[in-house]
Parts: sequence; structure tokens; C-alpha cells
Amino acid sequence: MNHGVGTPEGRKRRKTAAVSAATLLLLSLLVFRVFRDHAREILENIRAVSLPELLVLLAMGVAYQLLESAVCVTLVRRRLPAFSFRQAVEVTLLGVFGNVSTLSAGTIPMQSGYLRRCGLMAGGGAGIMTLEYVFHKTAVLAYTTVMLLLQGRWLGGTARGLARWLFLGYGICALIIAGLLLLCTWERVQRLALRGMDRLPDTEAWERRRRLWQANLTALYEESRQLLRDGRCLMKVLAWNAQHLCCLYSIPFLAAQMLEIPGPGFRQMQLLTGLMHLISNALPNVAGVGPVEFAFVMIFSRYMTYAQASSALILYRVATFFFPFVLSVIVFLRVQRQVLDHAAGEKYNRRCEL
Repeated sequence: MNHGVGTPEGRKRRKTAAVSAATLLLLSLLVFRVFRDHAREILENIRAVSLPELLVLLAMGVAYQLLESAVCVTLVRRRLPAFSFRQAVEVTLLGVFGNVSTLSAGTIPMQSGYLRRCGLMAGGGAGIMTLEYVFHKTAVLAYTTVMLLLQGRWLGGTARGLARWLFLGYGICALIIAGLLLLCTWERVQRLALRGMDRLPDTEAWERRRRLWQANLTALYEESRQLLRDGRCLMKVLAWNAQHLCCLYSIPFLAAQMLEIPGPGFRQMQLLTGLMHLISNALPNVAGVGPVEFAFVMIFSRYMTYAQASSALILYRVATFFFPFVLSVIVFLRVQRQVLDHAAGEKYNRRCEL
């Protein structure tokens, strides 16, 4: 099919690529502006990282996305046995793309749209992706709690003043989990939510949104009831999430080692990174930027200089944010081309039938 630069499809692809490049540039400028006062020292630290070390760091970032894809494929295969790991990777990276390019608003719609094309009924994909989010939040809370139980005395002796941030992070994360679990499992809460949707404005646009949201909510409830009865699937999801977080929380330790920063050991860095993610949940963000940077520097600058913490943060974000976003743009353009080819093929077949 023809998707050249002069066609509407070609213009749409160019617009997507331009928006993605602009988003990446804007976020890079934002990072530079935040750390400009220490830019020289940070650049010197990062230049000391060799190419093989950088490749290892990027590989850890990819491994983190692959482990998240393992969670996705475990949940989706309950409904679509033929769903492949490659498709799960594409769903995961579409989530990365949607989180950045649509300021989080289009993440689940983009993923559920892909799952619908794979054969999952309308609303089912949104339900599964919402449950994946609930399991991720629950794993963050549980993993950090275990780390605190094992190393709470060490933390209390080295990082006084974190308690209020820690309680805030715990409180907001627990409220998010509790609210979503009630929505997923308690029929009375679901009925209240559906009743609330009935009070939305009585216009054609809002009617379309209402039907979509109600269908997604009903699918979420049904999916949750079935999943909670599947103990084997729950254990697999728990195991994959634990490995997923262990991989993610290892990246700051690797970054510190590459920068030759003396500081806490591996287990302590796992705890500190868990606290960083817990605290970042309590803060508003735009396209996934802001809370992580604030919490990272606030916590790790207690154990190293500000410039060292900032250098480690940049390496961490390259591995977990910027590089995955670049990969997600490639995946999005590829999936978009497949959708356009399919739509053009259907249009051509209809013309032939006429």
C-alpha cells in the first residue's frame, strides 16, 4: 500500500514522528535546565562511563521492559492463548509511548486498542491493563515494605527526615490500590460509579464517552472476578513483578558503580530506590517527569554529593525513560503502519466487491 510523504497516512506518520522528537527534545531541555548549575561536573562524571558500561545499562533498561511484558503476556493469555510475547512487548512499549506523548491520558486506550485488534473484546483490554497497573502498584508497596523490614534500622540511622515523605507515599499508594481494588471487586462501588456516569452531560460526545467508560468498567469487574479465582496466574504475576522491580531497582546501583561513587551497597540501594518510587507516587507528574527526579536527588544526595546523585539520575533516566521512549516511537510507527495497511486493504476490498 502507498503511504508516501504526500498521502494523509504519510503526513500522519510525519506528524507523529515530529511530536515524538519535540517531546524528547523538550524533556531533554528540562533535564538540562534543572541541572545546569552542575552541568560541567555532571558531564565529566558521565564521560567517564565507557561504551560497554553504557550498553550494559541500556540492556538493563530493556530487561526491565521485557519483564513488564512478561506480566502483560501472563494476564492476556488467560483470554487470548495465542497472544505472543512479541505482542506483549509491543503493548508495553505502546504504554511507554502513550504515557509520554499523551501525558498519560492515552496510555490504556492505546494499549486496549491494540489488544482489541488482537481479538480481545471491547473493554476487556482496558480491564486487563488496569489490573496490571493495580498489580504493579501493589508490588511496589509490598517490595518496599519487605526492604524496610530487613533494613529499617540502617535507614533510620542514615536518613533522618524521610519519614513524612515515606508516610505520604505509603498513604497515597495505598489509597490508589484500595480505590481500584474496590472498583474491581465490589459490586456496590461499581454500581455507584455507573450511576455517577449517568449524571454526565446529555450530549452526543458525552454519550459516546459514557458508553465506552461503562463498557470498560463492566469488563474490568468481570475480569477481576475471574482473575482473583485463578491462583496460579496470580502467583505468576507476583513472581514476574518481583523480578521486574528487582531489575529496575538495580539500575541506580549499576549507575553508581559505573560512576565510581562510593556509597550504599546493593541491598541498601534497592531499598533507597524503592523509597524513591514510593515517594514519587505522592507527587503530580507530567508525562512521567518530575516526581522521580525530585525523589531521586532528595534521597540519594544524602549518600553522595549533589552532582554525583544528579549524574546517577541522568544515567538512570536514560536507561528507564529516554531509551525506552525511543524504542516506543519505533514500535508505535510500526503498529500504526500495520493499522493503516489493514484499513487500506479493507477499503480496497470493499471497492472490488462493488
